[in-house]
Amino acid sequence: MTNFLTSTLVIVTLWITGFLFLLNVVCAFLFRSRRSSEILSYLAVSLMELGIFVFVLLLRLGVLTHVPYHLPPGLPFDRAEMGAAIAVGIGLLPVAYWHRASSVHMRERIAKDAQEMQNRQAGVRVRSNAPGEWMN
Repeated sequence: MTNFLTSTLVIVTLWITGFLFLLNVVCAFLFRSRRSSEILSYLAVSLMELGIFVFVLLLRLGVLTHVPYHLPPGLPFDRAEMGAAIAVGIGLLPVAYWHRASSVHMRERIAKDAQEMQNRQAGVRVRSNAPGEWMN
């Protein structure tokens, strides 16, 4: 049973690392007009994700027969779970870092959007031939 779960996790990690590689390359392309440190972080992480992708692919194809990192016995997770978590964490790091928003910033944006909606008199319009009340 553990071998099946590890095999499934390896396949999922393969897909996730491939997607995160492409995500970081696309972000580097889309945000190419921003600071060079942001672009370099996207490219560096995409190369790391490509490396993880190639490693997992070689593991899946049987070219690599085992992972050379040994964990102490008795841990509640195995190397595949740890590798998947690291791959996802590394892949999402630059996007999360460069596009973060604090709660103060979010409150300001919500207040600004509310002000714009009031100025434009935006809201829900009910047609004359539609029911007059919203149903919960």
